[in-house]
Amino acid sequence: MEMLFGIFAVGCGLYCLYGFYMARFKKQVAGKILLPKDIDMKKCKDLEGYCRETSFPLLLLGVVTTLYGASDIYNTEVGGADILFFTMMAVLFVTLIVFVIMVRKSNKKYFGDFVK
Repeated sequence: MEMLFGIFAVGCGLYCLYGFYMARFKKQVAGKILLPKDIDMKKCKDLEGYCRETSFPLLLLGVVTTLYGASDIYNTEVGGADILFFTMMAVLFVTLIVFVIMVRKSNKKYFGDFVK
């Protein structure tokens, strides 16, 4: 039961990596990660540009979140990796802030007045 947050983080990280794959290679957007729920993807001004611009933040968040979850699971099961765990937690926090800033900027650029 103690590994629950680690497993959840790994799952979220893998979902972000899936979103990266869809944006980068299939030119489809995982709207649940990138967009507010009331925004329709059809209102995007340039879908290819949006996918190009949001793929790097998704990759960054996916890798960092997966590594954080793995470090949490390792620390829970084996122990002794407290410094690694807290370092990954700090890196995840900074990555989340960078992700939100970059995605919000892209949303305003490609959706204009539809995004608050």
